Amino acid sequence: MKKILLGICILLVAISMIAGSLVGCGTKTSSTTATTASTTAPLKEATITIGVDTPLTGPAAPWGLGVMHGVTLAFDDANAAGGLTIGNTHYTFTVEALDDKYDTATTTNNIREMINSGTKFIFTFQTEGTLALNETLSQNKVLSFTVVNDDSVISQPYTFRAADPIALQSDGYWQWIAQNHPGAKTVIILTTNNTNGEILEAATKTGCQANNLTYLDGILYDAGTTDFTPYVTKIVAEKPDIINLTGTPTGDCADIIKTLYGMGYKGLICTGTVAAADMLSIAGQDALEGVIDTQLSMQPPYVTSTVLALPDREVAKWGAAYGLTWDLYSQATIMFEAMQRANSVDPTVVKNMLQDSTQKWPFAAITGGVSAFDTPVAQALFGANATNQIFSPWPICVIHNGQDVVATIIQPPGATTK
Repeated sequence: MKKILLGICILLVAISMIAGSLVGCGTKTSSTTATTASTTAPLKEATITIGVDTPLTGPAAPWGLGVMHGVTLAFDDANAAGGLTIGNTHYTFTVEALDDKYDTATTTNNIREMINSGTKFIFTFQTEGTLALNETLSQNKVLSFTVVNDDSVISQPYTFRAADPIALQSDGYWQWIAQNHPGAKTVIILTTNNTNGEILEAATKTGCQANNLTYLDGILYDAGTTDFTPYVTKIVAEKPDIINLTGTPTGDCADIIKTLYGMGYKGLICTGTVAAADMLSIAGQDALEGVIDTQLSMQPPYVTSTVLALPDREVAKWGAAYGLTWDLYSQATIMFEAMQRANSVDPTVVKNMLQDSTQKWPFAAITGGVSAFDTPVAQALFGANATNQIFSPWPICVIHNGQDVVATIIQPPGATTK
């Protein structure tokens, strides 16, 4: 009997030990899970607002809507690619656009509103308003991208001109015209009576002189002009071979071209970044035939597949597509790329990354396109401000059958090597 009791006791002890062992294993697993959970806490979510000040109504609206569309679609793609994770925070982006009506007072009000709301990344368009608050943007450490032609805009450390300056484009533009239209020798410019117009007039004069063209006259018109007949009549009387409309808002440009066609002008018409599609309903296909512009045609193989898809995306999202979208999409992509490389959404850290002259930036629109800040050519043109001036490839197109057709892609020195 004692042996039986002893056996039972031994069996109970063994069972107890096994049970204890199993309990111990369960405790270790729970502890490990708790530790793992504590080190994989969910990321905090945050939103970065990208401000856009641009004309969304009026004659310059096709420009401004393209600006808004390009920036928005670029940051839509940034969000779709996963946004940006820095440390324990996951950032996504939203774009808020304000209509400046291509008006100085409205622009300054809009930019102040963005600064006061805490927006730290902004795209600006209108010249005088941007210049008026440029120093304020830097004082508030707001990183801004702009297309303003006035070279003084890049004198502030937080403002980057992410478009090729007229000082660079003018010579290449007029060189191409002189080579491809050797019979055209005399030039008149008709453009806006503002700072931008004055800069474009001076650049036209310089570009003509450098390429053995005769500059006849510069005619500037006031904002709000609706009847261009007096200006066109004066120009046609001087019988220029070339009329340059660079800097005229899209709606005005279309009206002027229509008026010139109606008066029987047979010379060459040159414009800036205005799309044939944006002028077609006003000027008509016949009037636009042969007009030269710097609008990128959605035409392979020059244009990347991403940008070729932009017009359809614009129509799906807003009901219409515009000519400047490709350029601002490319600029906004560079801004996001700078945040990624800097691993930061601090405007100062991103600014420093953009000012790193060893960096090359992809220009999303043009196949193989590369952009660069602080190139030797930029240094020659802008000195200390070269760090805030981008050089990117840009197109020259000729309108045919109502569509922009790429004639050539100009590759600026210092931005051609990845």
